[in-house]
Amino acid sequence: MKKLFTYILAGLSIVLFSRCDALDMEPVSSIADNSYWKSEAQFSTFNVGLHALLRECSFNFFLLGEPRADIYGDTPFGGEATQGMERLPYNTINKENVGISNFAGMYKVINQINLMIAKTNETSILPEASKKYYLAEAYGMRAYLYFHLLRSWGDVVLYLNYTSGSSLDLSNLAKPASPATEVMAQIKADVAASENAFGDDYSFKNGKHFWSKAATMMLKGEVYLWSGKQMNGGNTDYMIAKTALEDVKKANVSLLANFQKIFAYDNKRNAEIIFTIHNGKDEYSLWNDSYRQNMIPQQAYMTANYCNKEGVSFKNLPEGQLNGLIRLQIRYNLYNKAFRDGDTRKDATLAAVYRKETNGAVTYVAPYANKFKGVLIDGSSTRSFLDDYPIYRYADCLLLLAEAKVFLGEDPSSEINEVRKRAYGADYFEANKATLAYPNDKGDFYTDNKYMAGDENAMEAILKERMREFFFEGKRWYDLRLMGADYVTKYSSASAERLLWPINESTLTNNPALEQTPGY
Repeated sequence: MKKLFTYILAGLSIVLFSRCDALDMEPVSSIADNSYWKSEAQFSTFNVGLHALLRECSFNFFLLGEPRADIYGDTPFGGEATQGMERLPYNTINKENVGISNFAGMYKVINQINLMIAKTNETSILPEASKKYYLAEAYGMRAYLYFHLLRSWGDVVLYLNYTSGSSLDLSNLAKPASPATEVMAQIKADVAASENAFGDDYSFKNGKHFWSKAATMMLKGEVYLWSGKQMNGGNTDYMIAKTALEDVKKANVSLLANFQKIFAYDNKRNAEIIFTIHNGKDEYSLWNDSYRQNMIPQQAYMTANYCNKEGVSFKNLPEGQLNGLIRLQIRYNLYNKAFRDGDTRKDATLAAVYRKETNGAVTYVAPYANKFKGVLIDGSSTRSFLDDYPIYRYADCLLLLAEAKVFLGEDPSSEINEVRKRAYGADYFEANKATLAYPNDKGDFYTDNKYMAGDENAMEAILKERMREFFFEGKRWYDLRLMGADYVTKYSSASAERLLWPINESTLTNNPALEQTPGY
């Protein structure tokens, strides 16, 4: 078992480089290339390095998949400057202020994956089973990255080779973007290659922080839902998505009874996790510390001014040992608009801040992120956010499967209610089925609720469960985008003409064959 990605990356310094410019993939050293790929251990080490590089994109995965939706946008309650982060929830990104530059650094990772695929295909030193498994992981990860690029920029450069020596520098390569239809075709081809290479192996051979057959099938479900809804694939694609998501159940995964325990520092890679980004002490913190720097309150401000709902000052609570900054403020009224009474996801997701008045009463102020709680390490005065970051988990599988069923005109009750039963607890759910079970969750709670609607519409029912489940997991914007422009404009400030992301000027300058994203 590879204990720390950090140590592996140090050993990979001769073949993996750290620049993240768009399509600016540092070439693999010719000397290193000649002396590498000589043993199975080197292939294994390189595979670990690929997953570490994927982790470096984790904050961008979140930014691409969530903040442009309706979760954020109020002024930070601690008075912090948002430093441009407000452009995402306000949807005021433009060609001068693109929000994310250089295609989120993903081409750097793609280049190294391309190298892994090429070297693995041509080697004769690996046992056939190992060769197939490495290829399965690599094709799956490449498809995952291109799927992010497709949903975020539409037409993007397809590059399936790798830079070698100093003979090719992609930042100066005049290569135009491929049409989104071609990008999707390549994504599907990579998914198929990954699925076939894994064969029937649904084990988590190297742990849940490594790509697996279940991760590929989750991705396949997402890809075919997208191509079915957004690219005219229709029922044929929906059926493929449904079958893929049902196949995920062949892996050893299930819902945890306790929602909060899914994300607990001392319960990593539990039964609900399908694929997760690993973080650890002296190695890598959540989003490379960007979670703390964007989502967590200032410790001094919290302990000096605020209390919990019982009126206990944060200076007397472990929750006060936060020492962060809020650049993305969760909407104040979302705390009382997102969750019904009895939903255990509320307190496991959002923490409420109160102010104690002179008469002893407490007044609600604002919420902050509470899903990834971090850990108070012995000897430290502040929390360390070393929680793993889930990319896929079983609740995601169930709710994507519910979407596929709705698209196909089938009944999604089983999947929706399985998620709700866990959220409310079996006893509470059974006692309140008349109001909580799908399709009965309707009524006054949704009157004038700008975040979600009742069960009258099956897709609205799924969207609200996905919102409740996946705060801070980078899903909400993509969920709205999948449903279409009407849902995006209903639940965000985005205009229908600017659903994709602009390309930064330096990338356009370096690659003159690229054109700016339509709408910008």
